[in-house]
This record gives sequence, structure tokens and C-alpha cells, in this order.
Amino acid sequence: MHSVDHRFVELLPTPLERGVLYISGAHDIVAHLCLCGCGNEVVTPLGPAGWVLRYDGRVSLSPSIGNGALPCKSHYVIQGSRVHWLSKMTEDQHHRAQARDRDAVRGLNPTRLGRAKRLFTSLLRRGRV
Repeated sequence: MHSVDHRFVELLPTPLERGVLYISGAHDIVAHLCLCGCGNEVVTPLGPAGWVLRYDGRVSLSPSIGNGALPCKSHYVIQGSRVHWLSKMTEDQHHRAQARDRDAVRGLNPTRLGRAKRLFTSLLRRGRV
């Protein structure tokens, strides 16, 4: 896959459509099926401890999306609705990314941390994570 479409939604649809980024401002998340084609759902939280979304008619997400926890180990950047493929994520890269994520969450104020926990719990209950 070399490009993606996007849809602004309040709630994530079931099932997700391949090649579409679902952007929920109400829940500060972007969700999509892994762009390698493996079919796994990828949810990227937005905000200080997550990804940054840029929208100018096209969608950009940063930092890169590394699916080190998935069997495919895919790793890519979405910039201007284009997919830029990177080398598969290594075990070391995956562990470093997890450590950065934990450090970022620890740096959140209690209100944002509580919101992030509630969102994650909600996604778990819906079988999305």
C-alpha cells in the first residue's frame, strides 16, 4: 500500500476498511488496519504521550508507526496521505519504543493520564487492542 484515505468519525466502525485511517477527535485516536495487509488493527492515541496528527486535506502522523508487537513487524510513516515504508521493526526498536511510551505517559498530568487509561480500558473491552 502506498497511500491512505481518511475518515473523521466519532466511533470506530466495525469492521475497519483496508487503507482508511479513521480519525476520532472525540477519543483522540487514529485507527486503521495494518498497512502491510496482515489485517491487524492498529490504534494510535493522539496527544502528548502519543502521535501527532496533521491535516491539510491530507493526513500525516508522527512519529512512525512501528508494529513491533505484531507478527508482521511492519514499520512506516504516513506523510501527506502517502505511506513511506521503513525496515521491519526489530525487537530492540520495539522495546525502546515501549520505554519511550511509558516515559511519556508518566509525564502526563493526572487528568490526561486518567483519560488515557479510560480510553485504553474502553478499547480493551471492545476487543480493539
